[in-house]
Amino acid sequence: MAPLNCLYVVVAFVLSSNILIITSLSSETLPPSTEHSTEIYQVSRPLTTYEKYLRNCANKLKPNYAEEIFYSVFIGNQTIGKPCCFNLVTDMGLYCHVDITKYMVKLPAFKKNESLILNRSAMIFCECMDV
Repeated sequence: MAPLNCLYVVVAFVLSSNILIITSLSSETLPPSTEHSTEIYQVSRPLTTYEKYLRNCANKLKPNYAEEIFYSVFIGNQTIGKPCCFNLVTDMGLYCHVDITKYMVKLPAFKKNESLILNRSAMIFCECMDV
């Protein structure tokens, strides 16, 4: 039962990073050209099936709850209220939470804290299950 609870926490972490995933999935930056320019170009590309799945998962959270979960999991400086926990567990669910978290920790900004973030994510989901 304990490993399953930890998995739930990981899922919560992933969902809280809704904004980062949507931003990172929707565009990519082109490499600099040989010309001297200060402009940054972004090219939209179609989302993969997996990226669409992650976006749908992230959209299951209310925006203010997604922010709460993000700061709790990735930054570690916020607690999650009961309504947010309810939204995480019942609307998003374990699989979405885990998949989003796993995707997010592979991003350069979070890679160095991967184990800490995954642990926080699992703990948060477990705590939300008890609410």
